Amino acid sequence: MMFIMEDKNILKWRFDVSTFRLIGRELITDRITALFELVKNSYDANANTVSVIFENVKKGGSSSQIRIVDDGCGMTFEDVRDKWMVIGTANKRKCPYTDAPYNRKCVGKKGIGRFAVDKLGDILEIQTKVKGSTSALKVNINWAYYEKAEEKVEEIKLFTDIENEYSIESVKDIEAHGTTLKISGLREEWKSSDIRRFINEVAGIVSPFANFKFPFSVKVIAEEFGISELATKDKSDLKLATTNFTLKYDQEKGTQDYAEFNDELGRIEVKSGPLEIFGGVRLSLFYFDAKARKKYNALYKNDKIDGVKIYRDGIITTPFAENEEDQDKQRDILGIDKRLWQDIFNRVSTREVIGIVEITAKDNPSIIDATNRQDFVDNQEYRALKNFIIQQLDAIQQYKIYMRKKEKEDVEKGLGKARVELNGIADSLTRVAKNNPGLKPHLDPIIQQAGKTEASIKRAMEEQKKAEEENVRKENIYMSIMSLQEYAIHITHAVRTSLNKIKYNAEFFVEYYPNTEFEEDFKRYAKEIYSEIIKLNNVIDYMLSYSQSNMQVKEIDLDETISEIFRGYDSLLAKENIDAIVDMSNNLRITTNRQFLRDIFENLINNSIKALAQSDKKIIKCSVYTDENKLQILFSDTGVGIPISLRKWVFGLYNTTTEDQGGAGVGLYIVKMRVESMKGHVTIIDSEFGDYGTTFKIELPFCK
Repeated sequence: MMFIMEDKNILKWRFDVSTFRLIGRELITDRITALFELVKNSYDANANTVSVIFENVKKGGSSSQIRIVDDGCGMTFEDVRDKWMVIGTANKRKCPYTDAPYNRKCVGKKGIGRFAVDKLGDILEIQTKVKGSTSALKVNINWAYYEKAEEKVEEIKLFTDIENEYSIESVKDIEAHGTTLKISGLREEWKSSDIRRFINEVAGIVSPFANFKFPFSVKVIAEEFGISELATKDKSDLKLATTNFTLKYDQEKGTQDYAEFNDELGRIEVKSGPLEIFGGVRLSLFYFDAKARKKYNALYKNDKIDGVKIYRDGIITTPFAENEEDQDKQRDILGIDKRLWQDIFNRVSTREVIGIVEITAKDNPSIIDATNRQDFVDNQEYRALKNFIIQQLDAIQQYKIYMRKKEKEDVEKGLGKARVELNGIADSLTRVAKNNPGLKPHLDPIIQQAGKTEASIKRAMEEQKKAEEENVRKENIYMSIMSLQEYAIHITHAVRTSLNKIKYNAEFFVEYYPNTEFEEDFKRYAKEIYSEIIKLNNVIDYMLSYSQSNMQVKEIDLDETISEIFRGYDSLLAKENIDAIVDMSNNLRITTNRQFLRDIFENLINNSIKALAQSDKKIIKCSVYTDENKLQILFSDTGVGIPISLRKWVFGLYNTTTEDQGGAGVGLYIVKMRVESMKGHVTIIDSEFGDYGTTFKIELPFCK
């Protein structure tokens, strides 16, 4: 791109000849995406059917070609001159719908998708005809001419200076219409697997839930590989999914559905909350467990379970590349599989779900395709949409965990039942043998085998119980370490503050002792040194408690314990201008795991400090009281608050709303696990401060 001096002191932008590469092969970096763009152009041309034909593509070169043939409305000479060959043309922005009776919402708006042809081959031939015309238009574009012009560095050659030949030919079939793009001299060879991948990707070009008056189908032909099939065919049976749900929205009411797992009922429920900043979306998620995946894959070998895709007005927004067998080439646009390392046993992967997210140009104007068609424009709305999708997957994750736990419990019950039944059978056989001495020689081996089997089941149950206890012990230590990672920052701050005070006071002693003039100062500084050493000793004791593997249950003074925890934050709370209020009954003593209780409060305080960062009025309040047979704890702050739709989600491992402040999504997960290990329950309720802030409600049962 360059500019020159014009008359009247005016400068104009002009485009260097190299522009064709910048908006062609260098912008669209993936050839599957390039083909996709050309197919979508046929959709905008009101085509019913598009055929993508590969010829001599094994080795590439001059004889190789790809033809995209559609039965759309075709183009006149004026259409080609004033629209197709105008960079960034605005005709689809001015007229966002195609001609009647199709009235399709145009999917191409930037006016550069046609340059995808340069990504594929050296030469483009356009053949096009409109219905009722006695002639057809042929245009030849040879990218080699542009490259040669680019090499002439001694002169300025503009992109718009290159001339392309065209011709008009008479035709007999007046009713014929449509456009053919013939791309020859392919830049790369194509393998059967490449074409198969294109088929898999283009199969999802139309939303399974789109209800078009005029259907749109894509046929792929590659005779040298024995391929000739309709890529867009009847959708697979999604009823095979283990569980599924659909979320809708109401633009007028300003509401958006979201999914939440109900722990008590063991199912995913759809609830309603306010519209998100990205606008309303319709989202359908289908989860397949191992058994369902096996059945689905056996029935639909060419239609993989491959994650979540986003459709705008019924047409896919971008190829998601999840069908790529090489994981390094999968783009994982929504970041679903990137989360697996955090919790590989429970996280939902793209191989377990089929998801359809439906957006519209009208209701989601800020969700914009990236120019290279590899992703979306990174903005606040798109990031919020990705987070929303991940939150719904977390509801499925909770379902997975529940079902795994239920299956384990069913196995344990089954083993216990089998053991009882074996005992019963052995007892019955023993009585029969006793009453029928003649049968005893025949029954004794069976009775002995039943006894051995019962003993094996008993040992298996004992080993399983030991393994479970060991897992719980390791999990407790692991969560304590995770909690300690968060708390280490504050401990470091507390230690540094105390050491600085001790150092300052000790220096005074070194310089002035035993000067009697400073006797009162010596006494005051000695008390301060002693006080700080006590604090340091408490910190060290607390740190050492994390090394304990048994974590004994013992009687504690609840008021003293909670007050001690808050005192550990005195300096940090003062630095952040946060007021701490502790309201509780005096002399309340309980028998519990002291470490678990500390982990709960440490993480709640840490969470509140982050939430209060931007608040004008900064308060943390903890209220503790008894209610019949349980201990009730309300822990509140005046921070940014948590949306209703995220009140359960935030307790998930690595789920955080404070990532920008260093939140790792571990703290509230630890709170939930610690409370549940104490047979309690934690929820987020409406804030006791009204329209702002957050209130956690913890209920811990008393054991009698």
